[in-house]
Amino acid sequence: SSDLFTDLVAQINGFEFVFGLGGIHGSIENEIVESDDGHIIVDLDVSSYYPNLAIANGFYPAHLGQTFCDIYKNLYEERKKYPKKSAESAMLKLALNGVYGDSNNQFSVFYDPLYTMTITLNGQLLLCVLAEGMMTIPGLRILQVNTDGMTVRVSRDMKVLVDLARLGWEDRTGLQLEEAIYKSMMVRDVNNYIGVYENGGVKRKGAYEYDIDWHQNGSALVVPKVAEQHLVYGKP
Repeated sequence: SSDLFTDLVAQINGFEFVFGLGGIHGSIENEIVESDDGHIIVDLDVSSYYPNLAIANGFYPAHLGQTFCDIYKNLYEERKKYPKKSAESAMLKLALNGVYGDSNNQFSVFYDPLYTMTITLNGQLLLCVLAEGMMTIPGLRILQVNTDGMTVRVSRDMKVLVDLARLGWEDRTGLQLEEAIYKSMMVRDVNNYIGVYENGGVKRKGAYEYDIDWHQNGSALVVPKVAEQHLVYGKP
């Protein structure tokens, strides 16, 4: 059970990596970071990380056999046919990601804790490989590492090295990284932050979310709205 395990922590180049049973994480805290003339904030996320780890490496719950990977891959290919925000995409995302959670649920047809740990541990270690590649780039600063990706700030003339590290990692792992560029980030911690994209779009996480689903806590949404107006748009 999870209370037998404590998170493992490693400090490297002043950045704290936390290894948990669910995945890796780490983040700067209470800081605003910006892209400017000399620097750029690059966010790299692995596409459908946990499902694709299983697909690329042929991992499957022991009792279900290799066929599991074929069906799983079909689901992933099917999802790519629909726009990201569509109901079909949401349904297939749930089908893909639910398997990972259910592999650790003793009442599920997917139950196989070894499969769960195989995914989690490989997921964490492969992100460490990516971080290691990034840390060789002069002046690069890691801002966040979280389960399925990382965010870095790097000088614009070193961006080409980020691209090379990314390609090398993709080649080695058989996985795909999706890139986004942030204009600025207001980070409370790893789970609570605002990211403003180059095109002006805003990503809100945790305490800063207000565009929420029915099952989420809808109280005091004026707070994140005001926080965003002040932090992003400079309103009083």
